[in-house]
Amino acid sequence: MIQTTIERLAHSEYSPAKLFFGFSIWLIFIPPISAFYGMHYYGWSLGISDPIRLSLTQSIAIAIFYFLALVIGFFVTALTIKWMSAVYAPKATLKDAFAVVTVVTTPIMLGGIAHLYPSLLFHVIVLSPIFALSGYLLFVSIPVLLKTDYDRGIFMGCSLFGFISTAGISLLGISAIAWVHGIGPNLGV
Repeated sequence: MIQTTIERLAHSEYSPAKLFFGFSIWLIFIPPISAFYGMHYYGWSLGISDPIRLSLTQSIAIAIFYFLALVIGFFVTALTIKWMSAVYAPKATLKDAFAVVTVVTTPIMLGGIAHLYPSLLFHVIVLSPIFALSGYLLFVSIPVLLKTDYDRGIFMGCSLFGFISTAGISLLGISAIAWVHGIGPNLGV
């Protein structure tokens, strides 16, 4: 079923703007809205003390920056795929790169509903299989959507996985540095 859906997407006519504004942007709204609701009404729980609830302005600010980070991440990843395609998939276009990012991020964005209950343990349990599914979709979708052979698709998938992992860890580091310097919510810790 997944393979047929990816092949149907590969043969459909769409523009990058139509794919992004018609489908992806609506999925990108799910995690920030869920995170806002969870942060403000339930609070983050690490399982060792009372949940940390954020004020309305702090929750809104974090949700807005979360949304912006997801949109920027979407475009940067699509442009990186297009850049990498010169080596791994010379026939690929920017619309194919948008399609790969859309396919790979769809489960993650839908899994953003888990932010409604912001508990570290709950997130680990719920999001681990979702990230595994996205990894699978990365390796399955690249050869089909970028019109390349299986071996080059695997190599590109590994390179892209490395890029995405590095970008994610860098974003965590930037967030930690910003919070240490007073940019972010005051948690009173």
